[in-house]
Amino acid sequence: MLLLPINEQLKNLTSWQQSVFCMALAQHSLLHFHLFCEAIESESGTTIDNINQLFWEKMTVKEAKINFTIQQEHFEAIIPDARDFDFYGVYPAIDHCVIMSCIFNSFLTKSTDEAFHASQTTFATIASFIELQSGSEVDQNVLEEAPLFQEELKFQQQLLAKLDNERSPELIKSIRQYVLDFGTTNLGIALTD
Repeated sequence: MLLLPINEQLKNLTSWQQSVFCMALAQHSLLHFHLFCEAIESESGTTIDNINQLFWEKMTVKEAKINFTIQQEHFEAIIPDARDFDFYGVYPAIDHCVIMSCIFNSFLTKSTDEAFHASQTTFATIASFIELQSGSEVDQNVLEEAPLFQEELKFQQQLLAKLDNERSPELIKSIRQYVLDFGTTNLGIALTD
């Protein structure tokens, strides 16, 4: 577990804040799943986009009736197994799926740890990427000095600041827009339109 200045805040989020925080991190890493799908010529990216869209709909459209148990079954069918692939791209794609699972849990089990787990996962993605580049394990001190880590921490702090407002569809839409406007994933890959 990474000891981060935001950990306590993450654990104190209300149920809707937990969900939206996880949704923002999933939106932030969605491209990793798409790049993986492109690499293996899979159509699963469409499924993940549809599920992602339903999450945002659930939080912004008052009458939205979505069966997340069925959606979870569709989702679990497309989670890649790292043993089936021999290239790095599978790992950020799996991490994205871990964050998606946190969203499902936030809706279905009302767990209060999902934002914390999603946050830790995004930093684990960064750590494994840095380890891949450097060829050696990184400890928390090395990780904290990495520009990707610092950028992600700022991103998450900003998300938490935005969530510290009264819930409204407009606020939630603005959070999604903030993620899209941020312009890169947590690995610094540019989001292209």
